[in-house]
Amino acid sequence: MVCYEDKDLNEFDGLITRNCQHLNRLLCNSCLFQHVQKVFEITFTDDIYCPEHDCNVKFDYDTVRKILLSNGNDKLVESYDRYVCYRQLEQMNEFIWCSNVLCNVGQLNEGGAQNNIVTCFNCHQKTCFTHKIQWHEGLTCKEFDMSMDPIYESSRRWIVENSKKCPHCPYQIEKNDGCDHMICIKCRHEFCWSCLADFQPIRKDGNHRHDPTCKHYAAYNEQ
Repeated sequence: MVCYEDKDLNEFDGLITRNCQHLNRLLCNSCLFQHVQKVFEITFTDDIYCPEHDCNVKFDYDTVRKILLSNGNDKLVESYDRYVCYRQLEQMNEFIWCSNVLCNVGQLNEGGAQNNIVTCFNCHQKTCFTHKIQWHEGLTCKEFDMSMDPIYESSRRWIVENSKKCPHCPYQIEKNDGCDHMICIKCRHEFCWSCLADFQPIRKDGNHRHDPTCKHYAAYNEQ
């Protein structure tokens, strides 16, 4: 994304990060902001790379936040901070997402599996911490497991066998047909179905960005 407008030299001042591999900047500050904004809003990921030619440096949290702040869009910065916070919380065993698909909020559940009923602080829906579904009213988790009919159990096995968890959120994604370029409908993260590699560096640099065991992997060719 390049505007091709005449700009003051201070719009191109300095490298974007100390690790950048390019010598000069071709993108002005405004175009840089629009690039970062578009990547984040479309893919909802913090895997954002320098858009300059022959540079493949991944921007860290401070760099992305600084670029977003340069435009004074406080809501966008707040959204980015919240996303990064949730990414960190997801690594904790006591974290759980609300089972209400319209809520899109998660929280820490003190006690973990010892406290199976989690009430969302945002929409107040109750979620089962063990099963990660809406709370099965009137049944303990053991009773719920025993009550599952063959159709439900068959469906659950099919989901396990024919879907994969998005690498960036807990959403299970089903692949019916088509190519292996997947886009999560919950968080918009793009990835390879075969190896789960992030598709942004694949699109930018080529198939050597796939996992070496992936059927789409191709060795890097410097020519």
